[in-house]
Amino acid sequence: MNVSLAGCCGGDVRVKQIQVGGATVGLLGLEEVLQQLYVMRCPPGPATADELLALIAARNYVPRAAESEYKAALLREYTAYWTARSKASE
Repeated sequence: MNVSLAGCCGGDVRVKQIQVGGATVGLLGLEEVLQQLYVMRCPPGPATADELLALIAARNYVPRAAESEYKAALLREYTAYWTARSKASE
């Protein structure tokens, strides 16, 4: 689910809800992060999961105890994004 909120400075902030562990969480800027990594041609994998977490944690609270669950969820989202974009460009 995507939700668009007006930012404090007139910007458009996108929130996407994903499953992390057994909970649904809303993340600011996830679509933008996925697009950024795809444009940089970063393939899905463990190193990309670390980068995803770092980029998301810059704008969202990520509990230290849940970092591995966030990495798994973010990598799942990015892999789906990568696959869809790759098939669309064939």
